[in-house]
Amino acid sequence: MSVEQKAKELAEAIKETEEFETLKSAENKLNLDVTAQELLQKFQDKQQNLQQSQQQGQEVSQEEIQTLQSLQQEMQNNETIKTLMDAQQQFDNLLQEVNQTVLTSLK
Repeated sequence: MSVEQKAKELAEAIKETEEFETLKSAENKLNLDVTAQELLQKFQDKQQNLQQSQQQGQEVSQEEIQTLQSLQQEMQNNETIKTLMDAQQQFDNLLQEVNQTVLTSLK
């Protein structure tokens, strides 16, 4: 059996995990919550603008930083986004465990 086939089998096994199912459920809830979508998009846009400014050597104002922090706080208070972020973290943890298992098995 090829490595690619084994990777596909691993992907299928990951799809059956509680972490994956929880993540998909949280993503679906976000898709139904326009307010959460707008808040998340606003935060991502602001964050990207600040990063671009920094990369171009421009000074980022304290006001811009506070705006980003305020949006971050709003996101943490939004149950839909909080649920999604928690689900993403749990899924990331699962993938790290899988990766560590593969790396350990290669030794």
